[in-house]
Parts: sequence; C-alpha cells; structure tokens
Amino acid sequence: MHVDPIVEALIIRRKEHGLSREQMANIAGMSVKTYQRIERGESDLKLSQYRSILRSLNLTDLDIALDIRGIEHVIAEDLVTVARLLSPEAQSLLVRLLSLVLEQRSDPNAS
Repeated sequence: MHVDPIVEALIIRRKEHGLSREQMANIAGMSVKTYQRIERGESDLKLSQYRSILRSLNLTDLDIALDIRGIEHVIAEDLVTVARLLSPEAQSLLVRLLSLVLEQRSDPNAS
C-alpha cells in the first residue's frame, strides 16, 4: 500500500511526540483500528480526522506542508505563506527585520 506524504509526515510527528498508534487514536478521538488503517495507507484520511490529529499534536497545516517538502532552508514562497498568517503589525515587523538582515549582509562591519 502507498502511504500519502501527509500521513508519512504525521507518523513522524507522532513518533517525535513519543506516542503509540493507540495513544494517538485516543487523543484524536478515533478508533485504534481506523487510525491504524490510515497509517498503513489502507484508508483515506478525512479532513476532520486530519484536523483532529493536528490539534492533538499541536501542529498547523504549515508544519505538515514544510515537513512534506523537507524544508531545511526557507525560500521566498515559504516566507510569503507565513507572512499571510501574521497580523499587519507583525508583517511590518517582519519586513523591518528582513531589511536589517539584508543590511548586515551587505555591510558586515555595520553595527
């Protein structure tokens, strides 16, 4: 069976949290059998189940999206995606921070 990349990312995150399949199923509010089928690729993951698992692991869609892409180095599109989630004030602060970083890169002797 083929396991969806989203499910693969969720499995890794579950293991990082030190949870068994049984524990994850209970926390996410689904039967152990259903959860096992999802992880083995025998059953499609419903959106409601996905959301429940994310909440249980305190994750966001962005966390999983970055996991799937294997993001180690952030690219411009990642920053744009994250920036959309920020308040206007936070967006302004982010732009100022990035401007300062660019200034430092172009003049390493600047204080």
